[in-house]
Amino acid sequence: MNLFKKTGHLVLGACIASAAGCANMSQNEWLNQENIGAVAGAAAGILIGSQVGSGSGRTAAMLVGALAGGMLGKTIGAKLDDRDRQALAAQTQQVLESGKDGQVTNWTSAHSGATAQITPVSTKTESRQVAVKRTAQVQAVPNMKLLNSPYRAIKSANVRNAPDQGAEKVGGLAAGSTFTAIGRTDNDWIMVGRRGVSVGYVYAPLVELATERKAPAQAVAASNKTAAPVAQAAAEATDLDALDVVAAKEQGFDLDSMNVVEEKVAAQTTCRTVNYNVTTKGSSEQQAIQACQAADGAWELI
Repeated sequence: MNLFKKTGHLVLGACIASAAGCANMSQNEWLNQENIGAVAGAAAGILIGSQVGSGSGRTAAMLVGALAGGMLGKTIGAKLDDRDRQALAAQTQQVLESGKDGQVTNWTSAHSGATAQITPVSTKTESRQVAVKRTAQVQAVPNMKLLNSPYRAIKSANVRNAPDQGAEKVGGLAAGSTFTAIGRTDNDWIMVGRRGVSVGYVYAPLVELATERKAPAQAVAASNKTAAPVAQAAAEATDLDALDVVAAKEQGFDLDSMNVVEEKVAAQTTCRTVNYNVTTKGSSEQQAIQACQAADGAWELI
């Protein structure tokens, strides 16, 4: 269990203790059910955010998750306990990622009987300032379109420190290697991510969207059983996020030995409006929220 997950459990425990110990402190304006709900919701957000990706590079996702959890706790989740807030926020994240506009998702608590209908009603692309992490050797770009999607190398490809064929090579991708594409530049280069950090750029025609992260050798064998050299290269390929220290150094992606910087970048990102109808203990509450996707794939309520 990492530090953030431990922290999340501690905060949740504190919220539960506060709710029980302060139930009769009606004179304390801050310690009302709504605000206790917001704090517990923020803690739930930390746990949900920590499920986005893996590794130390996902701290931003945890913080965005905490903000989202706090908003859910203070608005639609004020009457829910911490377990329900966690579960509802997790369901919300799934809806934001894959639910279609107008599609109703029904959620039911596993223990309290609370229910909710979650319905995305609109999706649009907005230009926003988003926080992007990159290694110091990787050059920043003035703007990009966020992707937050799994990609696969079609063939062996160089990863460069800037979106340009003449830029310095900082690493390489073997055929079949998978990685998280953080974004796409205006001149058709893909920002390569490792554990939430940009480690360089690869020319877009050399990679493709990966609908699922198959074992690279299986992916190549399924498409071309006779290409023995390519299959051999694919067998040695892996997922960038899963590289160990030795393999990361060999491919030029050892984050532990690199300085990582974070900055705001103008980006085209997906924003969605979602309607809730939450029913608990015989009463219903409706709420609409707006959320935009951050550079690390987490959703931030705005």
